[in-house]
Formats: sequence, C-alpha cells, structure tokens
Amino acid sequence: MTDRLRAIEGLALAAVFDGVHSFGDQFVQNSHDAATKDMHGTHLVCKNDGSPVDESPWRHGKEGRTCPASAYGRRSVGRHVAGCGTVQLASAIAVTRTVGYRVSAAALLTGAAIDAIAHGILDRRDPLLWLPEHVGSKGFAELQSTSPAPASDASPAKASSPNPDEAAT
Repeated sequence: MTDRLRAIEGLALAAVFDGVHSFGDQFVQNSHDAATKDMHGTHLVCKNDGSPVDESPWRHGKEGRTCPASAYGRRSVGRHVAGCGTVQLASAIAVTRTVGYRVSAAALLTGAAIDAIAHGILDRRDPLLWLPEHVGSKGFAELQSTSPAPASDASPAKASSPNPDEAAT
C-alpha cells in the first residue's frame, strides 16, 4: 500500500471517529452521566445517584453506600467513554469493511484506545480548565464553566462543586 493510500485511510477513520463522537454524546450517553461526569471533590456522595450524603443521611443498605464525588465522576465518564468507544469502533469496522480497507485489529484497537483516553481526560474538564488558566485566558474558561443554579437542591450537578460547603447549601 502506498503512503498516499495510508494517509487517505487514516483520514477516513479519523472522520468516522469524529462524526460518530457527536452521535455518541447525544444518543448513547445517558443524561445522568452527562450531568455527573465532571464531578470533583472529596466530599461524599451516594453511589446510586450522586447526590450529596448530607441531603439524605438516613439512607440504608445499597442506597446508603457512598463514595467521593471524584470517584463518582470517574465512573460516570467511564460509562460514557465505554459506550461512545464501542459505537465508534463498530462504525470504524463497518466503514473499513464496506470500502474494502483491511486495517489490522491491533491498529483499530490502538486508535480506539487513544481516542477513549483523550475523550475521558477532556470530559473530566480538568485540562479544559487548567490550560486557559496557564495561557492567560482564565476569564473565558470561567464563563464557559458557569451555569445557572439548579432548579432542585437534589440535583447531582450541585454535588459537582469542588467545595463541600457549596454542595451542602
């Protein structure tokens, strides 16, 4: 295979992964994971729904299990990335088979792993907040990360506050 064909193949797979990413974000990801995938902090939240522990201290059994907010956020982004990655990989296989490309399984899995790792890091929002702060654009990042107050105090988005005192108010 010539270098030109390899480049075209790579661009085609990149386009598939990019195009299917939007589909995965809109239709594969559930709304709860979308709301909780950027949760951070050491304050405890309920494992089953991500609500702050101090909102309902009388939970028992499975509903009473807790974890740090950061761990809950990592689980949410993990579910999201696994779902999107599966759809992206299946789409890449379908496209390569349809157009007659023979891409090795190792190459497809390596591409999917790189995409999943980058997707997970970016969806946790840390680099997206760190980078502008260090290049002098902190104001823009703050505008993008602020949202209106939740309608309900039980909202998991309220638990994503890095300050446990803010999450409890």
